[in-house]
Amino acid sequence: MISSVYQYYLSTYGNREVSKYDSHKKSELKDVYYSMIKVNRKAPLYKFENLSGVQKYAIDIKEMARAFQNVAASLTDRDGSIAPYSRKKAQSSDENVVEAEYLGGMEDTDGFEITVKSLAKQQVNVGKFVDSSERTIPEGSYSFDLSVGKYTYEFSLDVPERKKTLEVQKQIQSLINRSAIGVTAEIRENSVGETALELTSNAVGLANQGNDGKNFDIRNNDKSESGNLVEMLGMNQVAVWPGDAVFQVNGEEHTAQSNDIRTNNFHIQLKGESQDAKPVRVSLKPDFDAMMENVSGLLDTYNGMLDMAVSHENDGKGADRLTKDIRRLAWYYKDGLDSAGFMVSEDGHIHMEESLLIQADQEGTLTEGLEQLNRFKNALVKKTKDMSVDPMKYVNKKMISYPNPVRNFTSPYVSSLYSGMMFNGYI
Repeated sequence: MISSVYQYYLSTYGNREVSKYDSHKKSELKDVYYSMIKVNRKAPLYKFENLSGVQKYAIDIKEMARAFQNVAASLTDRDGSIAPYSRKKAQSSDENVVEAEYLGGMEDTDGFEITVKSLAKQQVNVGKFVDSSERTIPEGSYSFDLSVGKYTYEFSLDVPERKKTLEVQKQIQSLINRSAIGVTAEIRENSVGETALELTSNAVGLANQGNDGKNFDIRNNDKSESGNLVEMLGMNQVAVWPGDAVFQVNGEEHTAQSNDIRTNNFHIQLKGESQDAKPVRVSLKPDFDAMMENVSGLLDTYNGMLDMAVSHENDGKGADRLTKDIRRLAWYYKDGLDSAGFMVSEDGHIHMEESLLIQADQEGTLTEGLEQLNRFKNALVKKTKDMSVDPMKYVNKKMISYPNPVRNFTSPYVSSLYSGMMFNGYI
């Protein structure tokens, strides 16, 4: 019989991951031991009709209690208060100018102010707009050089007779893009249907600068036999010059080669320039989404424990005691939980009313609501500790005799003997 119980334990709970909350101090293990002694000192002798089923139920009780204790511990601060609202995320007072992401490590920061004077820019060359259906490029062989940083690349192409200008532009676009040298070519079209080549540096800022203030330079070379194709299409005309981002953090000026920067434990994305030099405030706020996820995990574990108890209500006389204890606890805190957005149903299950939580977050009263949940959580943790030490009080059993009131022997193993000695979860 013990073998079947162990098999049930291993198949049901044997693959569960051990969390850091399963690790205990020596003093905590002693508390468990002494609690077991206290429970069994005056415990009567019981008889069980279906010992295998009773043992499995006891294992379920103890493992579900342990699971809830671990979840509750993960959401509890050092001072005992609920902690799912302690995680922080960044907020920007103007996300059109600055987007921010919190990287962690400085949750006590007051934030900072940032003023964006100019964004880091790519170099953009825009060629001449020409009638795409015309044949403005004479037949012949053409060659040009494209310099990016310290490297120069040569491009050559042949233009056959009667080839349309748009087809020549597409040929140049393909040559440059396939080379993957750090410049992207596109064809732009204006309102009257004329087309032009647009060349854009992949680099932002002045990272590759070295050609008269440019990130890249395009020019005709001596191998071009049929004319200056660069001049014909205007590919060397700079429309936007490259530049570094210029911004102030708390009044101190900085520059960066990118609009993607890190400062004060924040990842900052510069999106636009500050209007009228108005600074953007970057600060921390409680992470509402993380709170929702963490509290949802707590309630799911609670509801799972209640479902487990309900599934054993018909095991015999007294088997519904655990269900009644759990529901009684939920109903005791019902008014406070309901007002905070954690709705307690008639059968004892609890679910979040997201709209009420969002409203409380917007009104700044969510912390008060979480205190209601914290009180319930602490009371349930106390109950689950009793459940894990003596799960046999909740199973169907028949009392045989009371212990000797004059002389009895303390045995901490009576309860764990009936439940299969499954206290190896404490390490």
